[in-house]
Amino acid sequence: MVNYYVSKHGELDAALILAGIVPHEPNGRYCFQTTYVNECYHEYFGPDLRFKMIWVIRNPLSVIYSMTHNWKDFALNDLFLASGRKCMEDGIKKTLSAWIPGVVSRIDRACYAYIGKTMHVFELMEKLGPETLAVVDYDHLVLDKSRILPRLYQFINLPYNEKYADLLNPGSVSKAQQFSADEKGRIEALCQPIYQKALELVPAHLRATGAV
Repeated sequence: MVNYYVSKHGELDAALILAGIVPHEPNGRYCFQTTYVNECYHEYFGPDLRFKMIWVIRNPLSVIYSMTHNWKDFALNDLFLASGRKCMEDGIKKTLSAWIPGVVSRIDRACYAYIGKTMHVFELMEKLGPETLAVVDYDHLVLDKSRILPRLYQFINLPYNEKYADLLNPGSVSKAQQFSADEKGRIEALCQPIYQKALELVPAHLRATGAV
């Protein structure tokens, strides 16, 4: 892997390079964070593309905490409109024919965005297969990093260094405990089913020791 930055905006640089907007001469292997692909994820299915993808899932409480406490409204609303709104019940969607911030609570926007984004992985696995796509759970990875991380490097055919594991910090695993009981119940009711279904895509060798 090599540094592909062409400006100070690393993630934007990746999008410009992938879209062919910025002239770029390939040199080595590249690792792009494609978090923001959203509704354009079908572009992964291009017949001439050759790549390995690692899709990281995570328990909804931690994800929703980050989305509601660390994301600005623009980012949350953008993901909700691109991937989450379609997951709502038809009756609710009809009331959102014109987007008005605040009609749907911040937690609900985050939950439906989580659901919509997670749904992508099932079609990705169906179209790409396990030879191209590896699904890993974030909590499993950071809690059992010395065993799982080398296997991810084996999947992408790159040499592994034990120092890489030092960069993974398990400190954020329990950050979602700050939700109230009602908020926690709402998040789990909406998001836990899709999370459990996605966990089934994680192969046994990429699960933390003792995880079911």
